Amino acid sequence: MLKRYVEDDCTEDEKKLVEQWYELLGDDEDQAPAMAAGDIKETLQRLWPKIQAQTQLTENYKQPKAAIIPLWLRWAGAAVVTGAVCMILYRLQGNKKSSDVYNDRPGIARLQETNTSATANDTLLLSDGTMVILEPQARLHYPANFTGSKREVFLEGNAFFKVTRNPKCPFYVYSRNIVTQVLGTSFFVKSNPLTKNVEVAVRTGKVAVYEYGQETIKERHNEESNGVILKPNQKVIYNSEDHHFRTTLIELPLPVVTSKNAEDKITELNFVFEETPIAKVLEHLEQAYHIEMVMENETLAKCLFSGDIKGQALYDQLEIICASVQATYEIRGTRILIKGSGCE
Repeated sequence: MLKRYVEDDCTEDEKKLVEQWYELLGDDEDQAPAMAAGDIKETLQRLWPKIQAQTQLTENYKQPKAAIIPLWLRWAGAAVVTGAVCMILYRLQGNKKSSDVYNDRPGIARLQETNTSATANDTLLLSDGTMVILEPQARLHYPANFTGSKREVFLEGNAFFKVTRNPKCPFYVYSRNIVTQVLGTSFFVKSNPLTKNVEVAVRTGKVAVYEYGQETIKERHNEESNGVILKPNQKVIYNSEDHHFRTTLIELPLPVVTSKNAEDKITELNFVFEETPIAKVLEHLEQAYHIEMVMENETLAKCLFSGDIKGQALYDQLEIICASVQATYEIRGTRILIKGSGCE
């Protein structure tokens, strides 16, 4: 790629990659600041004969003597080797941590296992009727048939669960060192191998999320440090390093309808308003999305809104509503705060 770069024979993406890579070479050693693209090309043109000569030396001698390698190539080589070693160590450490919970559970070796490919999702139907959609490279351990007072599965990677309701037999998902406990609901579980965070997002119903070892909700006294209860359109991000649970809203909240004909009811939701007080508009959104809306200024309740916002995502709806009354909105945890001077 370097050869093609100095000969003006590479694509724009390759050109940007070379320039970004070159700028990063001296970051760890506090080297000279980033260079302009023209200076980078000029420098590489000047160094290319040395690179080519060094390559020829390597090809001509099976056991060459120690060669003088340009400092910037040493940095690049060291970065590659260090990165590879760190990645291997991280994967080994991550695999150990992610398997700790599994190894502690009796009978895990007797469970069935499903792995997904690197490119496609896989849909799995468990013995109780629960549907699981495994994302690429995910793995799920589960029994052929659920017995006893618990339904337990063990997840590595990302998956969506639509759990069959059974109040007498709660459903447990173990992912790394956190547990998601439900009676019957739909939710996502995602684990990030880079940040070591685990995220649980609820679509319908209610779930309890807590650290492994805290078997019942009654045993948890501090929700912030030991676990949380999530409702529809809410999610929690668990940090394994500081054992902290941070709750917020999901990226795309959807209307929640608790009825058998949920899909039909959602399409019937009325999002057309005519000279309607903002307080009533927000109340309508609260009922539709099960998300608490709070007005910072009580005079906002006097403002009127007219508009058709059906077919829009929640955050787009809020943008339209707030723009009409010169207000803004902020996500504060699992609530939405509406800020503005209001109307007289």
